[in-house]
Amino acid sequence: MERLIPIFDSDALPLGILALIIVEAALLVLWQRRHPASSIGSPSTARIVSFLGAGGSLVAAMIFHRRSDPSPEGFALAMLSALVLHLWHIAVLLRR
Repeated sequence: MERLIPIFDSDALPLGILALIIVEAALLVLWQRRHPASSIGSPSTARIVSFLGAGGSLVAAMIFHRRSDPSPEGFALAMLSALVLHLWHIAVLLRR
């Protein structure tokens, strides 16, 4: 357990989560474009990007907040981005 403390104290974990979100979004968009008749539904890049983008923005806000020298501007911009992407996601879902 002691070996995990440096990982939790660094930016490695949130950056890794952010990288996974980007990879997941790319793979989902590619998979949906290749299999449009799947059970997930028709390809909807807006639905994928708006949902995963809001989560990625929250992870980015966490990165700005937990730094040794926090960036209030970066945190506020990331949270605003999360709000806008979340509202966009709701609008995309309501149009279905």
